[in-house]
Amino acid sequence: MSTLQVRNLPDDLRAELGERSARLGVSMSEYVTRVLRADLALPLFDDWVAGVRVGEVRDIDVVGALDAARDDYDPRSGAA
Repeated sequence: MSTLQVRNLPDDLRAELGERSARLGVSMSEYVTRVLRADLALPLFDDWVAGVRVGEVRDIDVVGALDAARDDYDPRSGAA
């Protein structure tokens, strides 16, 4: 395993990391490793956008769906 040194870490951030890791019952090193893994598991926005394929979007009749829902729950119609 490697070692990572973080320079100029604000005191308040270091304190929050200490508090959070203590609440979870893990070392600060373990907690920071978990945070980094979680962040790196997410794609960067540009990569996410590049992976979105045009054509997956469906046409939806929103107005028609709302009208149908209103008809279903209209207290004057006797259905509800």
